[in-house]
Order: sequence, then structure tokens, then C-alpha cells
Amino acid sequence: MRLLLVSANFRPAVGGIDRFTEVLATGLAGAGHDVTVLCCRKDGAPLHETADGVQVERIRSSYALHRLLYLPYPLPAPWSLVGAIRRLLPSADVVHVQDALYGSSVAVLAAARRRRTPSVLTQHVAFVPQHNVVLDAAQHVAIATLGRCARLASAVTTVNPAVADWVTSTWNVPAAAFPVGVPVASPVPDTGAVRDRFRLPRDRFLALFVGRNVPKKGLDHFLDARDDDYELVAVTDRPANGDARARFVPFMPHDELQQLLGAVDAFVLPSVGEGFPVVIQEALAQGVPVVTTEGDGYDRYVTPEDVVFVEPSGDAIRSALRRLVHEPAHREALAARARRVASTELGLDGFVGAYEELYERLVREDGRR
Repeated sequence: MRLLLVSANFRPAVGGIDRFTEVLATGLAGAGHDVTVLCCRKDGAPLHETADGVQVERIRSSYALHRLLYLPYPLPAPWSLVGAIRRLLPSADVVHVQDALYGSSVAVLAAARRRRTPSVLTQHVAFVPQHNVVLDAAQHVAIATLGRCARLASAVTTVNPAVADWVTSTWNVPAAAFPVGVPVASPVPDTGAVRDRFRLPRDRFLALFVGRNVPKKGLDHFLDARDDDYELVAVTDRPANGDARARFVPFMPHDELQQLLGAVDAFVLPSVGEGFPVVIQEALAQGVPVVTTEGDGYDRYVTPEDVVFVEPSGDAIRSALRRLVHEPAHREALAARARRVASTELGLDGFVGAYEELYERLVREDGRR
């Protein structure tokens, strides 16, 4: 099939939806499909690129909202977006859009409906508190306006049942929770060498955080968990500015992040308003014990025996990490459970195959119409 995947953000942008799209696109291309990703252009990335069997088409865009309000919400140039839709949509058998609240999502879903091209919308999150009255109000407005484009899609999927219920109650459209998955992690052959490369101590227990410097990710809670029993490492876009609570590492290419994940002792993400973060999935695939907050719908994938659920606070994270440091059996049990979850719940074949089946069904139904 000829598949057009649409994601407002994509590499070199860093985020969960971006990585979800990349994993799915690469998996579909590996299964023999003709896959194109349409996304906004960031940081001077090429307008046209082919990588891992996937054609990437980027729209000229502004990231002014990111600079001013720290929102990863690109504004595509209208002429560039319209031109890309006219060029790419006619050859697509199915269009798959990520998240309803982006301008590019609305435009592509509307164009697909006009052309009677089958379309899928994956809604990754429900309402996400921004801890800012103005931004929360803006999000409510976007949900009530842009979000209604969900009704244009032939099918709506989510990453967990709680988000599916929210989609149905908010936009009055049926939604189904679909599998998620990540590639099988390659073991890191020399964790000491990886730590050396990032200038991290070889002989210390390392707890890793990965996420943007926004309230929902809980970076401050992570930093407040500082303790002499372990070292905190934060991969984020917040500058250190003399903050001695953790070692700050800038965002990096995905293959390097995978090596770092495989070289630490625990992964911590005290975030809220998530679907089921890809970086948690990748930590589980590496067999790294995970400490996180319990989000609605997480129970589709993990139980309290698989990960350590904590309240989003420094004290709660500190208590969980101290136990991991001082109880090797507990740490080893969580590592084993993590690998089991990755192999049984987060397999790449199930993730890609579920969407292949959905695309094929929509094409068959379109043919009958």
C-alpha cells in the first residue's frame, strides 16, 4: 500500500509522537509498504529526504510558539502545506494523521475527506494540564474547535483505553485503543565505555530522566530527588545554569540515547497527562527498572509488579531509588519484568501489524463503497 503518515513534528524534533511516527513508518516500510511522512520543517532539516526506506517531506514552518511560549506547536506555511497535500494525497491509499490539534492534521483530514481517501487519526493524549491558565484555556479552545476534525477520520485510534474514552466523550466519535511497540533493544556491550563517553561515573548508581523542560514531564520533581546514594542524569533542553542536583545532557540522536538507556541503572519519568510514553517503552525494552507516575490507561501495559509507581514528588522518587540502590534483588526482579513486558506487550510486529490490518480494512470498505 501507499501510506501517507502526517505528524506535525518529526526528526530532528524530539518527542513521543515524533518517535511513534518514526517507529511505525520504519516498520511499515520494512513490511514492504510505500511510506511517506509529511511533517513540519525544523532546524533547517532537508525539505526532502529518504531514510530507512521512508520518504520524508517537510513543510516550511514557523516554530515561533516554541521560542515564545515553549510549545512544540509548529505553524506550517499555508502555501507549503497546501502544495504538499495536493502533491502527496492523490497517490495515497490511506492517510494516517497524528493528533487532532495541529493545523496540518485538520488540513490533511479535511482534504482526505473531500477526496474520499480513507484516513486514520491517532490521538495520543487527552487534555494535558499546562500549569498555566492562559495555555490551559487555549488548549480547551483548540479541543473544541480544531479537535472536531476527529470526526473527519475514517477511524480513530489511541494508545490506551482512557484516551479512547476521552475521545468518544469529547468529540462523540468511536475510538479504539491500539497496540504500541518499539524495536527490540540491542544490549549495550560495554556500559563503562558508554558512561565514559557521556562523562558519567562508572561506579555510581545512575538514574536517568528524559524529557522536555515543561511542567507535565516533572523534571523538577526528578531534580528534587537528589541523594548521596545515587547520581541523577537529565537528558533535557533545560540548561544546567549551575544546578548541581543532576548532570544535564542535551538531547541527542536516538541511537545514542538508546546506548545511554542501556548503560544506566534506573529510568525515572514523573510525568502527567501522557498516553504511554515511548521512552518508557524503550527503557522497558532495555531491561531498565522504571520509576514513573501512574497514568490513566497505563494498566493496559504494566502493573505495579512491572514498574515502580510513585507520586510526582521528590520524596517519593527518592524513596523508590534508594530501595533500588540497596535491594539488588528488587532491582533484578524489575529488570526481568521489564523485559517480559517489552516482549509480550510492546512487540513491534503487533504494533505495525495492527495498523496494517486497519489500513487494509479501510481500503476494502472504500472499494465496496
